[in-house]
Amino acid sequence: MNKTPEAASIMANDHTLYQIQETMIQTHEPIHGHGPSLVPSKATMKLVEDAVFRFGLIESGDRVAVGCSGGKDSLMMVSVLQALSLRKDLDFEMQVIHLDQQQPGFQQAQFEETLGRLGVHCEIITRDTWSVVEEQRKPGQIPCAICSRLRRGILNKWCAEHGFNKLALGHHLDDALETFMLNFLFGRRLDPLKASTPASELPVTTIRPLIFVEERKVQSWLDASGLKAIPCPVCDSFPDAKRRDLKGVLQSFGQTQPEIYASARDALYGDSSPFSHERLTTLRTEAD
Repeated sequence: MNKTPEAASIMANDHTLYQIQETMIQTHEPIHGHGPSLVPSKATMKLVEDAVFRFGLIESGDRVAVGCSGGKDSLMMVSVLQALSLRKDLDFEMQVIHLDQQQPGFQQAQFEETLGRLGVHCEIITRDTWSVVEEQRKPGQIPCAICSRLRRGILNKWCAEHGFNKLALGHHLDDALETFMLNFLFGRRLDPLKASTPASELPVTTIRPLIFVEERKVQSWLDASGLKAIPCPVCDSFPDAKRRDLKGVLQSFGQTQPEIYASARDALYGDSSPFSHERLTTLRTEAD
């Protein structure tokens, strides 16, 4: 993928950034209040930086709320934003937020312990979405779609009310590929997961800085960090989800053909992709 001028400037800051990261790893001391060193690998951070600069996900002056469910993806998202905040060319504010949905079985004590290891303050937003989901869910229906819509609406509203213009979520490359395939196979449309999605009625944009990162890299980071991810007590009780079935197929294929993820990244988000930001902008301009 060709780099934009902004992406090309990343190299100038790499040496300083990773010197800081290595110091954090060796000392395990908080730097600038960001807590212990749990920084992802240099290769992973390069993928994150490429997405951030290619799609303009984070800019100086942004106030970024980082949604943290306690799962491995959102935990890495917190660590990634901590690392990005050390860059001299990205002057932004971040705040970790968590939506307490009153779900039975959520491991609250473990969640708080994990946040303590990350060394971050987390704003807890309490809303009983679990009762709403149970009321709206039809017999046999998987609750994830209803839960996701409710959760996103609550988080977007909180961001708008508290002056945060960006909401960072932990969707990664595997999520993007699975979403595209689900839309293709079951939704009758070619529609990939977007790197950024503006809210329709609020001044808040959802961003996905991990969108170029494979899930296996997230899992490797979690294993190395010693952090304990918090499973969703609801999702894991519904084994027949289409997304989970498709994930298993793709992961099985990826074990023998690991290049499919790099291919998917270029196909969905590369310069020649029909879904690329530049291509879609050109098409809209020509249509107008």
